[in-house]
Amino acid sequence: MFYFRKKLFIYFIVIADWTGGRIVVLAQDTIKPQILEEVTVRERRLKDIGEPVTSMQLLDSSRMEKIPSMQLSDVVKHFSGVTVKDYGGVGGLKTVSVRSLGANHTLVSYDGLAVSDYQSGQINIGRFSLDNMALISLNNGDERNIFCPARMFSSASVLSFQTVKPVFSDHKPVNVRVAFKGGSFLLLNPSLLLENKIGKRISTSLNVEYIYNKGEYPFTVHNGDSVYRERRTNTDIQVFRTDANCFVQISPKHFLSAKVFYYYSNQGLPGAVILYNTQSRQRMWEENVFTQLHYQYDISQKVAYQANGKMNYSYTRYLDPDYLNVERKLDNTYLQREYYLSNAVLYKPLKRLSLSLANDLSLNNMQASMPNFSTPTRYSSLTALSAAYHDKWVTLSATVLHTLISDNVQTGASGNDYSRFTPSLSISYKPFGKEDFHLRAFYKHIFRLPTFNDLYYRLVGNVSLAPENTHQLNLGATWIKYLHQYVPYFSIAADAYYNLIEDKIIAIPNKNLFVWSMINLGKVSIAGIDIRSAVEIKAHKNIAFELELNYTFQQAVDITNKDSKTYKHQIPYTPKHSGSGVFAIQTKWINFSYALLYTGQRYVLGQNIPANALERYFDNSAALFRTFKWNKIQLTLRLECLNVLNKQYEVVKSYPMTGRQFQGKVIFKW
Repeated sequence: MFYFRKKLFIYFIVIADWTGGRIVVLAQDTIKPQILEEVTVRERRLKDIGEPVTSMQLLDSSRMEKIPSMQLSDVVKHFSGVTVKDYGGVGGLKTVSVRSLGANHTLVSYDGLAVSDYQSGQINIGRFSLDNMALISLNNGDERNIFCPARMFSSASVLSFQTVKPVFSDHKPVNVRVAFKGGSFLLLNPSLLLENKIGKRISTSLNVEYIYNKGEYPFTVHNGDSVYRERRTNTDIQVFRTDANCFVQISPKHFLSAKVFYYYSNQGLPGAVILYNTQSRQRMWEENVFTQLHYQYDISQKVAYQANGKMNYSYTRYLDPDYLNVERKLDNTYLQREYYLSNAVLYKPLKRLSLSLANDLSLNNMQASMPNFSTPTRYSSLTALSAAYHDKWVTLSATVLHTLISDNVQTGASGNDYSRFTPSLSISYKPFGKEDFHLRAFYKHIFRLPTFNDLYYRLVGNVSLAPENTHQLNLGATWIKYLHQYVPYFSIAADAYYNLIEDKIIAIPNKNLFVWSMINLGKVSIAGIDIRSAVEIKAHKNIAFELELNYTFQQAVDITNKDSKTYKHQIPYTPKHSGSGVFAIQTKWINFSYALLYTGQRYVLGQNIPANALERYFDNSAALFRTFKWNKIQLTLRLECLNVLNKQYEVVKSYPMTGRQFQGKVIFKW
C-alpha cells in the first residue's frame, strides 16, 4: 500500500489507513523532517484548509460531523467554487459544477477510481452515502499525487470520495457500527457497518444502508396576487445500498483491495410547479453495481507499480403514464456497461524527482428500449506521462495526457474519432523559510467529449459534435499561522482563476420548438475568486470554538456572439456571489454547530432579465450532538434542524426545496 516506506513517518501510515494512500503521497512530497509540533500543524492544514501547494480542498470526517446535513450533497455545498444543482428532497438529482464549468467537467472518484455515466456525463452524487465517508477532496487542475490512473487527469476538476477503512485496536478483531436516523416527512434511515480482521494480513468491511422517505413537504405558491399552500406529491423514495470491501496485505511490498458497490432506488419524480399544476405521476427505478480491484507492488524504493480494474453495470427505467403519444405513456429503459483497466508505474530516479506513466483502457456501451436507438459503444485509451519535483522551496509538476477515442454504433452514423494531446503544469513556491506561506499557480488544457445523449439521442443528437475545450489558469496563496495559545490555528487561502470554454455544446430549436439540435456554438469566459479561512479558539480547557468561512465570486459570461441578446450575460444557474460558513462549539458536556449557505441571484436562462431571475437565498442549519464512552462501547446522540428559518427557495426553477425539518440520529459503536 505504501511505497518508499522507509522514508515515511509512522503517523503517515495512520493517515494512509484512513485515506486509502492518497494523502501518503501528498505528505511524502511536502513534508521534510521536523519536530512534532510542526507535524501537528501539518495535519490541521490538511483537515481545514486543504493542500497548500495546490488548490485542493479537504473535508475529513471530524469536519463533516460539524455540518448539519441530510445527505452527502449538503456537505459538498461547503466547498468554495462549487454549485450543486439540487432538484429538492432526498431523491432529487444532485450534480456538481466547479467554477462554472458544468457538471460534465467534474470527475467523481470513489475510492480511487472514476465513476462513469457516458449517457449524460453527469454523476448524481446522491447515490453515495455520507455515513461511511472518511474524506472528501476537491481538486482543481491536476492531482498532486501523480501515481494514479490516467483518467484522474482527464477532467477540469476531481471530486474524490474516500470511504472509511478498517482500523482495529489490540485484541479486538471486530468493529460494529449501528446507526438509525429518523426525521420529518417520514424519514427512516437505518445502517450497519461491520468490520472484521481475519488474521494479520486480511481485513473486510461491509456497509449496508436503507432509506425510506415519503417526502411530502409543504411549500408556498405565489401566482400573481394569489398565495396558497401546497404539498409536494409523488416524492416517495426507497433506497438500498451496500458497500463491501476486502483489504489484503499480501507482503510488505504487495497490497490488494477489492470493492463491490450496489445501489437500488425506486422513487417518484415530483414535477415542476407551474401555475396551479403540482401533480406528477412519473417514476424512476435505478440499479447500479460495480466491482473494482486495486493492486500495488512496491518493487523497490525507486520503482512502484499499480493496477486497477473495474466493471460497472447501470440500469434505469423511466415511466411517465401521462405522456401524450399514441401509447399514452412513456416507458423507457437504459442500460450502461463499462469494462476498465488501468496500469501505472512510478519511478524516482532522484531523491526529489518522480516520474510516472499511466495507461487506462475502457469499453463503454449503452442500450435503450427506444426504437431505432443507435446502441453506441465507445473505446477509450488514456495515457498520462507525469513528472513531479520537490525541494525546500519549490514544487513543480507537469502532465501530458493523450486521449484516443473511437465510437461504433449498430444503427445510423457514429461520432468522430479523436486523438489529442493536452498538457497541464503547476508550480508552488514557499518564499519564506520560517513562515508557512505558499504561492501557487497552474495551467491546464482539457476537453470534454460529447455524451451519448449529445450524439445519439433521437431527434436531438448530432454525431458531428466536437469536444468542448477548456483552458484553466489559476493563481493562489495559502498562509497558516499559530497566533497564540488561545488561537492555536489560523489559516487563509485565496485563488484567482480564469477559465475559457470553447466549442461549448448547446441545444437550439429547429424550425419548430418541439425539435431541438445539439451544436458546437458556445464560448464562455469565467473569471472568479475563491477565499476560504479557518480559525480555532481555545477559550478554556473544556471549551473550544471553530469558525470556517468560504466566499466565491464568479463572473461567467457568454461571449459567443456580440449580436446576441445573451452576449456578456451571466450563464444560467451561476450566481456571482456565494458563500458558506460553519461555526462550532466543542465542550466536555455537549457540542453545537451552526452552518450557513448563501447563494446570490441567478438566472434560469441566458438572458439576464427580471423575468428569468431566481432570488438569492440563505439556508441556516444547526446541530447538537454528544458522544458517550464506556470501555469499548461508544454512543453518539445527534439532533439537527435543517433550514431553521423555514425559508422557501429554489435551486432549480419551479422545484421548491424543503422547508424546516428535524432529524435525530443514534449511533452505536463497539
